[in-house]
Amino acid sequence: MSIDSHILKPLKFFADFKQHELETWASALKSRSVEAGEVLIEKGTPALTFFIIISGTYEVAFEEGRSMTCERTGEIMGWSTVISPFHYIGTITAKEDGEVLEISSRDFVELIQRDNALGEKIMKKINKIASKTRAIATGSQ
Repeated sequence: MSIDSHILKPLKFFADFKQHELETWASALKSRSVEAGEVLIEKGTPALTFFIIISGTYEVAFEEGRSMTCERTGEIMGWSTVISPFHYIGTITAKEDGEVLEISSRDFVELIQRDNALGEKIMKKINKIASKTRAIATGSQ
């Protein structure tokens, strides 16, 4: 079941999206409850799902003990679904119960291919976020 586009508007990631763009995204996203201790993403596995945090705290563990915490509403996780390396570079575990919005890699690619302008806007945002995350993952930050 798709979500209401009004949930997306206050999220930083979607701040500059037009209403029809929000509706396109909302129709593709699904809400999912997450339990404390649940592993959403496992390092090295194919990147098949992209997540947007609605609530909860998530630990991202990388190699050599590096980690980061994701807990801000609207933060994204699983960007490797649409950009290289197309496998997850860290393991993400829920530290508390929460809620995320999710979209499969197949649906994500379909969404950005349907609307080139929207796809470009999304990919620019994801590339910026991925750059920062890669720096933390590799210790070059």
